[in-house]
Amino acid sequence: MYPVVMVRWADAHTSEGGWLSLDDYKDDGETIVETVGFLIPVGDAGSKENHVSLWQTICEGEAIHAMHIPVGMVREMIALSKNGLDK
Repeated sequence: MYPVVMVRWADAHTSEGGWLSLDDYKDDGETIVETVGFLIPVGDAGSKENHVSLWQTICEGEAIHAMHIPVGMVREMIALSKNGLDK
């Protein structure tokens, strides 16, 4: 059975719509997203090299809704357990 984890990661994002003066543009930092799923080890079927691979649902050797997060975008990963959070 694969562990269930929550991954906090920096998503690509856009600035406000419309034309902006480059002199007025202000970077407001990273957009942090939280994603929960079954963690698939690199090398296992369904994983992707240099990514943290999560699947939403796994049933009898089939899976649905993959999320492949580039390793460089991961900020934190927390294992979830029956007793709460295991960092």
